[in-house]
Amino acid sequence: MKESNIVLYETEDGLTKIDVKLEDENIWLNQEQLVLLFQSSKSNVSEHIKNIFNEGELIESS
Repeated sequence: MKESNIVLYETEDGLTKIDVKLEDENIWLNQEQLVLLFQSSKSNVSEHIKNIFNEGELIESS
């Protein structure tokens, strides 16, 4: 199993930070981090995640 790392990103204004989990060349973010990253709403992110599972791009238990 490959080692995973946590990387901290910060915008130029210093206000936004997102902890990113890197694992096997994949980036993992929780729902709140996705909302911040895409400057969107929780309901919008939830809808996109639901579509990802419905289309079989990811397995929900993963």
